[in-house]
Amino acid sequence: MARIKGVTKEEAPDEVRAVFQKQEQNYGAVLNTAPIYGLRPTIQNGVQALADGIMASGLIDPQLKHLVCMKTASINGCPY
Repeated sequence: MARIKGVTKEEAPDEVRAVFQKQEQNYGAVLNTAPIYGLRPTIQNGVQALADGIMASGLIDPQLKHLVCMKTASINGCPY
């Protein structure tokens, strides 16, 4: 159980709800961290910009990124 209760889609402001919808389209579900970041939309925007910048840089091969995400989730005991 999470120690911090994240924002739900119903409670979320429009900008946060848009992030949730994009994640549902891309991944089939809202990512676990999104409701927590959604409590502070400015932080959510910053985190998203960082992730987008890393992916847009082309420095990390998409297959490697996927493996890193899977290994990180495994280490943390989270499903990916």
